[in-house]
Amino acid sequence: MGREIENRSESSHSNTNLTDLTIKDSVEYDGAFRFVNDRGTNPSVQIVSSKVIRKIDLRILSLLCAIYFLQFLDKSLLNYAAAMGIKKNLKGNEFANLSTIFYAAYIFGEPFVAYLLQVFPLAKTLGLFIVCWGIVVACHAACESYAALMVVRTLLGIFEASSAVSLIIISGMFYTKPQQASRMGIWSVMSGVATIVGGLLSFGFQHVHTTRLLSWQILFLFMGIITTLFGVFVAFYLPNNVTDATFLSDDEKAWVLENVRVNQTGTISKKFKKEQIFELLFSDKFTWPFFLLTLVSQIVTGSVGTFSVTVTLSFGFDSYESALLQIPVGVLIIVIIGTATQLVSRFGHITYITISMFVPSVIGAIMLLATNYHKNKIANLFGLYLIYSGSSVITLIYAWVSANTAGTSKKFFRSGMTMIAFSIACIIGPQLFQANSAPGYRPAKITILVTQVLCIPLTFLMGYLARQENSKRDSEEAQDLPANYEFLDLTDIQNRSFRYIH
Repeated sequence: MGREIENRSESSHSNTNLTDLTIKDSVEYDGAFRFVNDRGTNPSVQIVSSKVIRKIDLRILSLLCAIYFLQFLDKSLLNYAAAMGIKKNLKGNEFANLSTIFYAAYIFGEPFVAYLLQVFPLAKTLGLFIVCWGIVVACHAACESYAALMVVRTLLGIFEASSAVSLIIISGMFYTKPQQASRMGIWSVMSGVATIVGGLLSFGFQHVHTTRLLSWQILFLFMGIITTLFGVFVAFYLPNNVTDATFLSDDEKAWVLENVRVNQTGTISKKFKKEQIFELLFSDKFTWPFFLLTLVSQIVTGSVGTFSVTVTLSFGFDSYESALLQIPVGVLIIVIIGTATQLVSRFGHITYITISMFVPSVIGAIMLLATNYHKNKIANLFGLYLIYSGSSVITLIYAWVSANTAGTSKKFFRSGMTMIAFSIACIIGPQLFQANSAPGYRPAKITILVTQVLCIPLTFLMGYLARQENSKRDSEEAQDLPANYEFLDLTDIQNRSFRYIH
């Protein structure tokens, strides 16, 4: 190459002078930088854009859907096992503690996992993590004590920390911001599909009886084997980057890179940059509001994710009915996430659409508090279903984080922080359902109501900050940017032409 780029200043201040950049080492920058600089992004033949998008959807999106489906189902098996007898050997709050340790391990593992996913080949590393968590899921079947279950839940949390972060990054590589919202909606609705499948599996395996294994042990063993085999498949079939995508021709790769250029977030850099982490933690006005919004909004997810079957049992339904009643939950999640993300993809206005999702959740929490928990099963069940609207907001947060963050290390770690906030919420949620408040669980229901109400002004704040920053940048003198600056792994603060969605 005739020229390579080095930033002589690590400052992330708004006055970063990109005209002072000199070419030095393209390894510092985006993985697609050399391809773009050497070849350009103009295809040598006519490209049918719809055909390329279909090819990407078929290979990439289908894999993302399967990964999210398995990670959601595998971590939720504990919820379904509650109706299958796993709680018989547990005392007091030990069942809640199994959920808590999973998310505590998730928090512990997230920074290390995010680092490994960036510096090593993404697809191979993710595939290895999937194999590991599949093995751990299968190992649940051998657990006969609380201590053993705590060990496997800890390991599962560490290995599953790789999933959402990877999916957010991969979505940003291949799709524009509106396309990301749409595709994230598609792979996120797999949580609804997993809820339906989990309910059916729980119902089905409750009818399976052997002399050596209990029904819940067979369920864990069955899903563990499937996940392990799928992890091997991912390692070989998922590309590490756009330029590594063997199912695309060079002309199609060029078209994809030109298509995502408008994101100004590039694809992925293998160079870990501590200065981007410093910027994320100390210089970015969006970091902590994003973190707080995720935490507060997802306390409801931590609550219903582990205790939905238990709460349904408290309404007076039996174990078979409680398992099957998770199926409407899955349908509801699919409808909510699918509708919200498609609206954002088409019209934008992510702030207002996010706020609209909290309204049904608030109504549902009020219904749970106002209705006698064992006298009106249908009203309670409807209220429980409504609060899944607020829980589903996490998908829009994924899209918001991806679209509003540039710089590979910064994006990995902001995605990781999102999952840490999510995990903290999922630690708090199950602990709200203390054994001494059963079967009404009134303190938990009050907390869900308060947190969902609080999310509305927090979301307004996020939108306000984005609009103000965009207005500020619109009034600044245009920045003199080098060619192909979109693939220089600049952060959204360094690149003053970057605009935030709101």
